[in-house]
Amino acid sequence: MFSSFRLRSFLMAFTSAFLAFLLFWMAVLMLAHPSAALSNVQPSADSQDSFYLPGESDCMTLLLCEQRQDPQLFLLMRFQPVLGKIFLFAFPRQMLLQLDGISEPAGSIFASHGIQGVRTALEQSFSILPCDRYLMLPRSAFPQLLEAFGPTRLHLDRDVTLTVNSVVLTLKQGMQLLDGQRMWQLLLSCTPASPVLQCELLPELLALCIHQHLSLLSEENSSRLFTAVVNAGSSDLVYSDFDSRRKAADFLSRFCEQPAQIVPFSFVKNPDATLSLSNSAEKELLLCFSAESSELKE
Repeated sequence: MFSSFRLRSFLMAFTSAFLAFLLFWMAVLMLAHPSAALSNVQPSADSQDSFYLPGESDCMTLLLCEQRQDPQLFLLMRFQPVLGKIFLFAFPRQMLLQLDGISEPAGSIFASHGIQGVRTALEQSFSILPCDRYLMLPRSAFPQLLEAFGPTRLHLDRDVTLTVNSVVLTLKQGMQLLDGQRMWQLLLSCTPASPVLQCELLPELLALCIHQHLSLLSEENSSRLFTAVVNAGSSDLVYSDFDSRRKAADFLSRFCEQPAQIVPFSFVKNPDATLSLSNSAEKELLLCFSAESSELKE
C-alpha cells in the first residue's frame, strides 16, 4: 500500500505539477487520440451503434514536465488502447540524451531547446515512437486542479499532522481519504530526495490515482476537466482532439479497471554525475514505447 511518508522522496516543486498532470491524462491522454480499452470486450446487443474498438492509429505518446525554466523531472506516457494500458516512465533532468549526435542531460537540452528539444532527443536516443503531444503545467495551477481531481485514498504508516486553512489537523495511521487541500498540504510537507527514488515513486502515485479516478473519463466529467487543465498550462493539444473522442473515453472508464502500468527502470551513474539508462531498462522502454509494443507485450 502506498505510504504518505514515502512521498517525502518527491521534490515539492515537481510532485505538485505531476499530480495535476493526472487530470490531463484522465481527460486527454486517452482522449487526445481515441482511447479505448480491451479489444476482446464484446458489445452488447443494444449498444452496436456506439461501440468502439481501438486500433494502432489510436495510440499516443505524451511528454510532461513542470512549466518553469529548469524542470527537475520529466514524465513520458504511452497510451496503448489496443492493450488497454497507460505506460508511465519518469526520468530526471540528469539523464543523458542524444540530440543531433551530442550527448547532454535532459535539463540542459530543455534550457537550450525547450520541451520540443527534449521530445526530439528522446526519439533520437531510444528509437521510440514520436512524442505526439506535450504538456507543461505551472505549480501555481496545482491547488485548484487538485480540488477538481477529487478525494484520493492513501495509506498512512503513522499519524501525520498538517495545517489546512490555518487549522491544524492530525491524520491518523491507516487508510485516509484525502481531499485536494489535504493532499496539497501533504505534498508540501515532502522533503527532497534522490532523483532515482523520485522516478520510482512518481509513477507509483500516479498509477494509484488513475485507478481510483477512472470515472473522470465519463462523458459527463471529462469535458470540464479537459478544459480546466488545458487552460491552466501550455500544451499543443486542442479541444477538437478531445471532443470527437468522448465515447471512446467513456468506454475506457467502464471496461478497463487498472490500465496504468509502470515501466521498470534502472540508471547507471556516470563520472560527471549524469545518469544513463541501463541496457535492461532501455529494453523495457522499447517494449512499451516502440511500434512493436502490441506484439511484444501480448
